Amino acid sequence: MATLSPGLTGRTRPEQQEARECRHCGQPVPSARAGTGFCCAGCRFVHDLLHDNGLEKFYDLRDGNGQPVKAHVFEPRDFEWLREMAGEAEGRSVPATLILDVQGITCIGCIWLIEKVFQNRTGALSIEINSSLGQVRLQWIAGEFDAVAFARELQSFGYLLAPPGKQENRESTFLVRRMGVTAALAMNCMLFTIPSYLGMDQSFEYAPLFSFLTMIFGTASLMAGGTYFIRRSWQSLRRGVIHIDLPIALGIVFSYAGSMYAWARADHSYVYFDFVTIFIFLMLLGRWTQQLAIEKNRNYLLNLQSQHQKVTRLPDETRIPVGDLSTGTRFALSPGQFLPVRSLLLSGDASFGMEWINGESEARVFRQGQTVPAGAIPLGSARTELRAEEDWTDSFLERLTSVPSRGIERYPVVERIIAVYIIAVLAIGGIGFTAWYFATGEAFTALQVLVSVLVVSCPCAIGVAWPLNDELATSSLRKAGVFVREPGLWHRLGRVKKILFDKTGTLTMEHLALRNFEALGSLSPTARRVLGSLVEGNLHPVSRCLRQHLFSTAPDPGAYDDTGAIEIREIPGRGLEGITAEGVWRLGRPGWARGDSTPSDDSAEMDCSFTLEHTPLADFRLSEEIRADAREGIGRWREQGFEIYILSGDREEKVRSMTGQLGLPSDHGFSGMSPQDKADWIRRIDNRDTLMIGDGANDSLAFDATWCRGTPAVDRGLLEHKADFYFLGKGLDGIRKLFETSVRRRTTLRRVFTFTVAYNVMTLTLCLAGKMNPLMAAILMPLSSLISLGSVWVQRPR
Repeated sequence: MATLSPGLTGRTRPEQQEARECRHCGQPVPSARAGTGFCCAGCRFVHDLLHDNGLEKFYDLRDGNGQPVKAHVFEPRDFEWLREMAGEAEGRSVPATLILDVQGITCIGCIWLIEKVFQNRTGALSIEINSSLGQVRLQWIAGEFDAVAFARELQSFGYLLAPPGKQENRESTFLVRRMGVTAALAMNCMLFTIPSYLGMDQSFEYAPLFSFLTMIFGTASLMAGGTYFIRRSWQSLRRGVIHIDLPIALGIVFSYAGSMYAWARADHSYVYFDFVTIFIFLMLLGRWTQQLAIEKNRNYLLNLQSQHQKVTRLPDETRIPVGDLSTGTRFALSPGQFLPVRSLLLSGDASFGMEWINGESEARVFRQGQTVPAGAIPLGSARTELRAEEDWTDSFLERLTSVPSRGIERYPVVERIIAVYIIAVLAIGGIGFTAWYFATGEAFTALQVLVSVLVVSCPCAIGVAWPLNDELATSSLRKAGVFVREPGLWHRLGRVKKILFDKTGTLTMEHLALRNFEALGSLSPTARRVLGSLVEGNLHPVSRCLRQHLFSTAPDPGAYDDTGAIEIREIPGRGLEGITAEGVWRLGRPGWARGDSTPSDDSAEMDCSFTLEHTPLADFRLSEEIRADAREGIGRWREQGFEIYILSGDREEKVRSMTGQLGLPSDHGFSGMSPQDKADWIRRIDNRDTLMIGDGANDSLAFDATWCRGTPAVDRGLLEHKADFYFLGKGLDGIRKLFETSVRRRTTLRRVFTFTVAYNVMTLTLCLAGKMNPLMAAILMPLSSLISLGSVWVQRPR
């Protein structure tokens, strides 16, 4: 016997004004939900939750519009791992301390909300939130604080907790430390160089000391920061790659070597140590800015390893990692856990979701004794017992979840530009040296002309403006719900001519859509409570859809404590049945729910009926929902010359229907494709010009084969960690914004390079004329950087 769900009676609301923008996230409200004021059930649920708990200040603190609330706010989630970790933390220290990963932080409003939720719980002591890394550090009084209840409450607001798996990136940590050191060295070097610019005579008693200190600071700056670029350039050259760090490294080496030579000869007119220190600091600053933006995007979602679940080994009921599964191991899965290895079903008949591994949108029923493939997800409300038929290391799912490295990326266009730049600078410097040597007969004067050419031909567009441009592009996309994870995407995106879509969960929404909302409104309060109890904890696509709409209209469980008891059982392939004092309630296939002696299955596959003693109370029409802007977006991309294809593991008739609705030729939709079929097909047509958009493990091998890869961020994420980018929201608008930002980024870079060419023409003319000196170089170099940065800032996406 189970208690009737207390969360559902259809709370009455005042009439809401029709709004074009969602009252919670600010995104456009689809026509199907016109008049509700919300773009989805999730936004309505969280909006009401915030107001009911007096947390409306969240909207004041939030930075601009948000993103639609994901469906995981309604889904049951296994927090047994957290119960174990909290128990260990309470036995380890006083007060209990625990670090966890968190997903969903986007602004100061999110930080404030998480802190308020924590502080309102009994036994809570302190919370520290690292928003850039995506982690929280909790401290609480043992025995008083309920960590699992806190995690569930956070989930209801749209934030997910997981075991700690994220780590500070060594690259950014290295850069920020070196940047701090070189900044201090640059300021000290300038401090002792300024007197000479102001006319200090070299006969001054402290002049040798000042000169010696500037040399020391310049050398220390080279060791602390310059070696970063020199080492990376050398490693790239050994691999036969011309890296963008090469001109930076050459500028550092030549300016330092020339300065050392002049310093050793006591000719302070050609000492550029202050230039060296400032240049190294600016180059590190640009690289750190670029790296930080990418790392922030990578840390938004939960770490892939933190989502690797544990299963319950039988018969000793011990929880073990999936990596410990071997052939013959008996184990149990909780509802919603993916099946790690191919296994034999030991418990009774059960429904499994297959969309994660083959793209099928409907649940499949497996009978006791049948083999269930790895990656299937049990959808019932009870745990499922199985016996492993393979080791984890041999599992197809292990192969799908592995994240291979791309290896060394080559950027031919960039390499050609850098090669031309280096050859041109060296050639001009050589010409200047030769001309001055024959004109004056003084090798040192000719050498200083050569050094001045190498020093002032500053690659600031590469070292500063380029990273800033990437950071601004990445940040603007983040605000629009698009997260760039790999900096190489910008180069690859310019070659894309073919866009390939998975169907289920990519062109369609993650969950089914309820087409007749009014059917829920016609139910009595008692019927709504019973329906809520039937679908609560059940992960069948129909149950998930109905649960979203029920809970979005009645999120407050405290109002329904007068419910009775209900006995629930699931009949796989038919539906759910519940028994109360009123009689037998059924939710499932129409014929079965109405008690037909020989129920037929010829009704629409996702339609279902809700009955009491076989008397219909409501008929629900459900179907896959194409993303709102999919047809418009695909039409626009085809007009722009892109080729669009659908690669799906679903049935032919569904794929054919999808191509028709999207206006695609029938031969551009492929059905019944296995993960390997998708990868093989991509390899045949890819000319380093494909973009694959997928969302499940069945698209993993296709991701490994394609040129660019992106994914909508889903609750059971895998591909986010293999993708070049991922996007939030209910539509495909993020892909459009990505292409637009890419074009704007390339335009800005062209303008920066145009300025760089003009700057170098002017400065090289001064060098060849023998007019360049350290003071002029110290002024021109940061000035050129500021102008480059200004041109990038003016053209930034808004």
